[in-house]
Amino acid sequence: MTDEPSGPEAAYASAPDIAAEIGWIAKQPGTPPTDALAGRAFRLRKAAALDRIALQEEATRPPDIATEAIATAVRAAEGLAAYDAEHGTLTFRGAELADADDFRAYVREEYRVWCRRIQ
Repeated sequence: MTDEPSGPEAAYASAPDIAAEIGWIAKQPGTPPTDALAGRAFRLRKAAALDRIALQEEATRPPDIATEAIATAVRAAEGLAAYDAEHGTLTFRGAELADADDFRAYVREEYRVWCRRIQ
C-alpha cells in the first residue's frame, strides 16, 4: 500500500497550496512575461492552479455548478498548448491533444515535469 497520490492529483503532489499559487499569479504583471521560459512558467502555473480548482469543484460540487471551473481550466490548458506550439516546445503528447480531458491531462504532465526541474 502506498501513500502517494494517484490520478490527476498526482501531478500536483509537490505543488504549493492553491491559495499561494493564486497569490503568485496575482502578483505578476498584467500581461504574461515576454521571456519565453518565464511566459511558459506563468501560463503553466496558472493553468495548473485552475485545473486544481476544477478538480476540487468536480469532487465536491454538482456537475452543473462545476461546469464553469472546468471550462476555465480547459481554456487555460488550451492556451498553454497554443503557447507551446507557437514557441516550439509542444511535446509529442501535446501534439495529439483532441479534447478537454486531453488538454487538462497535458497541463498535469507538463506541471509534473516542470516541478521536477525546479526542485
